[in-house]
Amino acid sequence: MSILENEINWPRQAQALAKLAPEMVIAPEVRAWLDASHKAHLVLACSGGADSVYLLSLIWALRKNWNLTLHVAHYNHCWRGEESDKDAQFVAKVSHVLGCAFYSETCPAEIEAKTETSARSLRMNFLKRIAIESGSSAILFGHQKNDILETQLQRLGRGAGIDGLCAPRPVHYFEDNRVHLRPLLDLPAAIIRDNLKQVHIPWREDLSNQDSRIARNALRADLIPQMAQIMARDIHAGAARTRRLLAADAETLESFARATFPEAYNASESIPRINFRSAPASLARRAMIAWLDSHGVFEAFSAVGFDKLLHALQLDDSKNRFSAGTAFVVCDEERIWLEYERKAPEPVQPAFLKIGSTLKLSTGAELSAEWVKVDADLLAQLNSGLINPQYECYANVAQPLDKLSVRALCGSDQYQGLGAPGHRLLKDCLMDRGIGQMERLLFPVVLNSDNTIMWVPQLPVAESYRINLATKLALKLTYRASKAL
Repeated sequence: MSILENEINWPRQAQALAKLAPEMVIAPEVRAWLDASHKAHLVLACSGGADSVYLLSLIWALRKNWNLTLHVAHYNHCWRGEESDKDAQFVAKVSHVLGCAFYSETCPAEIEAKTETSARSLRMNFLKRIAIESGSSAILFGHQKNDILETQLQRLGRGAGIDGLCAPRPVHYFEDNRVHLRPLLDLPAAIIRDNLKQVHIPWREDLSNQDSRIARNALRADLIPQMAQIMARDIHAGAARTRRLLAADAETLESFARATFPEAYNASESIPRINFRSAPASLARRAMIAWLDSHGVFEAFSAVGFDKLLHALQLDDSKNRFSAGTAFVVCDEERIWLEYERKAPEPVQPAFLKIGSTLKLSTGAELSAEWVKVDADLLAQLNSGLINPQYECYANVAQPLDKLSVRALCGSDQYQGLGAPGHRLLKDCLMDRGIGQMERLLFPVVLNSDNTIMWVPQLPVAESYRINLATKLALKLTYRASKAL
């Protein structure tokens, strides 16, 4: 929609929108939270898109009902160059006209937020900081009804549990006393845009939302319409009902888990093991997540690693140790506790690997590189999966080179392994292999002369270096681990 900023009387149009909005436009759970609050300060996350502009206009018009003070926050990811800057300017002007404090932050040039996950992390850190600085008790988000099914499908693909599938919630409480409010979860996207058009409120269109290479966009534009047509029903309404049912079940499970594992929810230094062997798996999982999170080590576990931990606690009486970043989860027959004996290892130091030589890494491991001919036998080995990516890879290098760069993993590194559908954070790829936070620092990241990542031990060679039938010469990389690994 075009932006006719000089022709908009924002206060008047916001009031008109509030009168036009459906009677129960604000989710009941959010309304109850607001009723219980007194003169609350709230951070409202606004991208400039239709959903967040609707939310800003509506809440501003209704603010006196609850004595609210709004602080508008906008994070500029710089994905669209000048257009991203115009988004920020638009939100800043609307906030100023409405008399709301405005906060913004621009993604630093040295940080590459190329995925939804990394972008969300940057944005959430910014919003949490603004909430603290402004003395706000909650953060408002413009998620609406259509977002529910999109979120559920994405989380199904990742293997989520009941808590993941009942998100996004209208009111979400966090252990660090944060509260997230989503007032528009009962409102379909079509009504939001139709109401904005009726009262002539403009918004910013993000053309990247049409990029079907982004998973959520592909779901919205292709898969979900096909599902609706095949099933001949309102699948967004069905997803919303499923979310409500799962949320009710999750609350019940949470109450039982707290009663069964009180020490886990009190951040105790150690917790009894017996209940993990006798209680239902759903309760044990919740309790272990809560306990690990209270000690700041839950994020060190991959999904595979956490499942292994839980399985051992439930079925094995013997003493065990599980890596948890800078700590270890240790258990014997009776108790579970954390040990911090081990210091964080020194990461791989930057170095150059000459082709035809072996490099002794700072970790004690060795890495070698050599040119080899690609023949039928090698192709057969590659196709049969006999090459172990933990220790060896073969790369198709188009340009001749005499050396490679080696360094430690960086948090923003992106990687597309052989056969993977797209790029992901490299640390997430390693986490999927059960590689803990400390251990990830010990594996060398091998880069070509153009700084593209060619290989990391434990993972298949990068897709862009795939060996094919036309490849005559390949670069063979061999990794020999030190005792530290």
